[in-house]
Amino acid sequence: MNRKVEKYLYVLSPILILVGLFYYYITRRFELVSIITIAAGVFGGILFFVRFYDDIVKKITKRKIKYGVNSIIITLVVIALVVITYLVLMDHNKRIDLTKAKRFSLSEQTLKVLKNIKEPVNVYAFYAKHQDTTALRDLLEQYHYYNKKFNFEFIDPDLNPSKVKEFDIEEYGQIAIKYGDKVEKAKEPTEEGITNALIKLTQKELKTVYFVKGHGEKSIEDYGNNGYDRIAAAIRNENYKVKEILLIQQKEIPKDCAVLIIAGPITDYQPYEIKLIKDYINKGGRVLVMLDPSEKGEKFKNLISMLNDYGLILKDDVIIDPLSKVLSGDYFMPVVSSYTYNPITKNFRIATFLKLARSVQVKGEPGNNVFTRVVARTAESSWAETDLQELFRGKGAKFNKGEDIKGPVPVVAYARKVIKENNKKNDNEKSNKADKKEIEGYVMVFGDSDFITNSMYQTQGNKDLFLNSVNFLADRGEMITIRPKQQEAVYLTLTSKQGRIVFFVMMILIPLLVIVVGLYINIQRRVKS
Repeated sequence: MNRKVEKYLYVLSPILILVGLFYYYITRRFELVSIITIAAGVFGGILFFVRFYDDIVKKITKRKIKYGVNSIIITLVVIALVVITYLVLMDHNKRIDLTKAKRFSLSEQTLKVLKNIKEPVNVYAFYAKHQDTTALRDLLEQYHYYNKKFNFEFIDPDLNPSKVKEFDIEEYGQIAIKYGDKVEKAKEPTEEGITNALIKLTQKELKTVYFVKGHGEKSIEDYGNNGYDRIAAAIRNENYKVKEILLIQQKEIPKDCAVLIIAGPITDYQPYEIKLIKDYINKGGRVLVMLDPSEKGEKFKNLISMLNDYGLILKDDVIIDPLSKVLSGDYFMPVVSSYTYNPITKNFRIATFLKLARSVQVKGEPGNNVFTRVVARTAESSWAETDLQELFRGKGAKFNKGEDIKGPVPVVAYARKVIKENNKKNDNEKSNKADKKEIEGYVMVFGDSDFITNSMYQTQGNKDLFLNSVNFLADRGEMITIRPKQQEAVYLTLTSKQGRIVFFVMMILIPLLVIVVGLYINIQRRVKS
């Protein structure tokens, strides 16, 4: 090679190396082009150093060159430190969400689900090139940030027909999630849709929740405003089966029943049905009762008597909350914002709105191995009105000391009954004593059934409080949490005066200030010169 050409290798060599690294940065993989380019650059640098070794040594020994080389070495060391620091921080990064609604943070439920994932999860998002995937990609990046076993890939269905067939993809925008040998499709490309699919994949046991029917209870098949079809769908998303049951036709509560729910009956239960429920509880069963006030005169004598046996007292009253009249225009909608420390609401700080609710009080010492606990109370401004005849005649409500119950009024409570089972030992054992094993039955009561109807279940913490209660009763403590919320658009609303101020500052004042400063500096320079 011509020596005149070789002397320019010191310029060409680093350029080739940078081009090869830049190509790798863009493609994220070492292809033949980048490998050849980097190799050529390294080879050119070595060749230049070998051919011009004597000239390099002579120039380095000069005084100016020494200082120059020292500066270059210091610069390289600083750059190396910055690069090393950057690489270390990339592996130990920390995300901070400064938005008011935490739009770029995953919910507590999602974080719990990700924490329990021990095997790789592969997410395949089937999107065409013309579709915008920015929001979904950011969301999946958050999942990967909290669990490195969570991997995702965007696939163009038009270019990958084999993948489309493998995951039975029917349209653009579908997401398939694979965990082990199981595959589940996310119903929506949202945090709620993806997390619900992960719950179904990671939960090994599928429990059943039964809703009692036959007494005018809320129906899980009712799509109207007062129906329960949406909350039933939310329970299914927690990985439960949801069924209805007619107790009068049963010999016993089904053995696969994880939670038995009584939702707003309008007629009382028969003694035979009460016996079925009590037998179920005494075998370690879990019952959730939502009982509305006796607006139409139905006293629910048998049902309330059964609850009283477990230390749960339901009086004939209606909770009045003047504060809710300010918020919703109806003082029959009490606000629940006071929660006790218990497994259901220990980290729960969201208000719940009830509708036409009654008080749920507890006995201090019920006895018979029964232990009670209040879960939630209404505001201090509320009270439990006992004069229902005058109230429902439309004569208004007024607190009467000595008759009504002053707030905060308990509206949610549960009882835990400890049952000791006698398990006989084997005949081969010397001891004839019985080995006593303790099991626990639960009865939980809400003084309202309307708060999770189709028209109200998304209100504030209504859905979360109910689902946390179901998970608690079903022994799924890890599912007690705050669930993903649907993202809402956030708008900046300005008055006409505020709009004019913003326009003046941004469009006139700031540009004018820049012009004035520039003219001042220019004049000062001319004066000095």
